[in-house]
Amino acid sequence: MSSILKVDTIQDQNGNLIISKDSGGGGFEGTYFSSSSPKTFTVTVAAKTAASPYHNVGSSNGYYIDGVQTPIIELKGNDTGKPYYYKFDQSDASNSGHPLRFYNNVSKTTQYTTGVTTSGTPGSSGAHTTIAVDNTTPNVLYYQCTNHGNMGNFINHNSTKLNTGVFLTMPATDGTSGQALTTDGSGVLSFNTVAETKPTISSINPSVIDNNATNVVITGANFQSVPFVDAINSSTGAITTANSVTFTSATTITANFTLSVDGTYFIRIENNDGLAVRSGSALLTVSDAPAWTTAAGSLGTVAAAGTINFTVAATDATSFAVQSGSLPGGASLNSSTGAITGTESGSTATTTYTFTIRATDAQGQTADRQFTITISHGASGGAQFT
Repeated sequence: MSSILKVDTIQDQNGNLIISKDSGGGGFEGTYFSSSSPKTFTVTVAAKTAASPYHNVGSSNGYYIDGVQTPIIELKGNDTGKPYYYKFDQSDASNSGHPLRFYNNVSKTTQYTTGVTTSGTPGSSGAHTTIAVDNTTPNVLYYQCTNHGNMGNFINHNSTKLNTGVFLTMPATDGTSGQALTTDGSGVLSFNTVAETKPTISSINPSVIDNNATNVVITGANFQSVPFVDAINSSTGAITTANSVTFTSATTITANFTLSVDGTYFIRIENNDGLAVRSGSALLTVSDAPAWTTAAGSLGTVAAAGTINFTVAATDATSFAVQSGSLPGGASLNSSTGAITGTESGSTATTTYTFTIRATDAQGQTADRQFTITISHGASGGAQFT
């Protein structure tokens, strides 16, 4: 059998005092307050202290309910056709000029009058305001003075009715870990496991770009039109939002990035429903392509059967390769250093060899440049003219 905890007072998270007991010391549970025997609160008016939640706000005076300064009051009344009656007794002379009424908001723009009756003049014997509370009463009301601001606090009505007039039927069980409350559309709530359809990222192309504006095609699943796409620097955490995003399908989008800082980047995609994904690894690399420092064109002239020794260079290049054309016979290219060396062989007349070398960096970016080497034969006897 469940026990009922009965307390004299409750404090909210801000330390405001909440009254939740009847005058006899018992809790509201199991007690019915009829029109002939209402729950009565004794109201007095006195100067606010620093403990008041509305200290230095509105009137310098505040309501004291059963001797407690401007408390939050909890009222019961959930039953259809069976209201609970609460009487706010303003007989004490301190109430003169301070009629207590109920409002839908703290600014008192709308007075709540349903089920509310008043009698007498505040400060005179028998003066009171009574409210009948049932399941149609708003969850939150404010008790305030009609003539002065911020003298009271709010009333919390423990009801299944929302202020909007929507009735909700709560589930009979607590559900299990990870479940969420869902509605069937008619106000009946139940605990269910809700599957989130988050976007996923499988690949991007290209995976290496330079600092100029570049389109990156992102493939994955569950993309919505049109998602937000960011690149996140894996070292600094700096976030750069895509210049534009083009939605192709639920599996393909194109993001245009201008990333001025070289490095590696995570890709983050957030759909319009707030569900998002960040790539598990830094998929995008930003790096300048190799820049040639050796001028294009002739590297020089070598006598037939002579020693060939030239070097080509490009910044950030990690490898070199002949992309097209051919080197003179007997010459070879060092793929690591860019050195072209060897002893010329095979030519029978002065010949200019034209070839293109590709420089490649660590990120796979390339730059091509065309060069020439001339093999010179002398007029006679193999002599060389320079």
